[in-house]
Amino acid sequence: MIEGEPSRTAWAAALHRAAHQVVDSGRVFPDPVAVPITGWSSSRVAQDALEHPRRRGMRAFIACRHRYARDVLAGCDPQAQVVVLGAGLDTTAYQPGSLLLGPVCEVDHPATQRWKRDRLEEAGISATVPTVYVPVDFEADDLTRALVAAGFDRARPAAVVWLGVIVYLTRPAIEQTIATIARLTTARTDLVLDYGEPATLSSDRRAQAVAALGEPWLSRLAPHEMAELLDAHGLRVVEDLGLAGWGSRYLGLPPEFANRPSGHMLHAALS
Repeated sequence: MIEGEPSRTAWAAALHRAAHQVVDSGRVFPDPVAVPITGWSSSRVAQDALEHPRRRGMRAFIACRHRYARDVLAGCDPQAQVVVLGAGLDTTAYQPGSLLLGPVCEVDHPATQRWKRDRLEEAGISATVPTVYVPVDFEADDLTRALVAAGFDRARPAAVVWLGVIVYLTRPAIEQTIATIARLTTARTDLVLDYGEPATLSSDRRAQAVAALGEPWLSRLAPHEMAELLDAHGLRVVEDLGLAGWGSRYLGLPPEFANRPSGHMLHAALS
């Protein structure tokens, strides 16, 4: 991201979630605050989506990864503290009727976090569970120290949501963050993340587009590489879904998609 400015890819992800509500009727990931948090009207969101039909695949992936995270959180200890890493305009803490008990700790770059809080205030959106904002630069700051300073209890279970971030980090930053997550609590920790497989033609086009925004993709991993990274720090892969998995589960895609490289959604645990 550009120094001093909020993440442009966080905005793009939020717009995809909003478009999913308007164009796809929130079929996979219903979210009543996805449109208001963008500051755009439903009609403007719909028009933007119709003007960019090639975004449909990414919109589907983003809707599915958030639905997957919601499903994982639903199965976690209700007393777990939820940590959203690289929160962007994530709406986990702002859902009416949420079953989460909190607290939710939103962790992000200071500039992006200030931008989000301005958006929330302008849209009149309030958190529905106790929420704390933890400004962190993932490449430079101590994540555990920042969380503890914000009130995180290392003796309680945690559920960590890490979406749309790994691809923008260097390999050392990914490894360091995984090591930190593994040591985050003395109780059970659940982790849900997404990551991208090595390059395909379509993913290279997307990589070029985000690089032009000043936020290049830096890391893509094969499934065995991600499993090895997690295992090295004691995190067990509960489930790793490629396109065949999440596509059939949430979109009803047929089996012939099974061998296509794609973004992955993964649940790991340390107990």
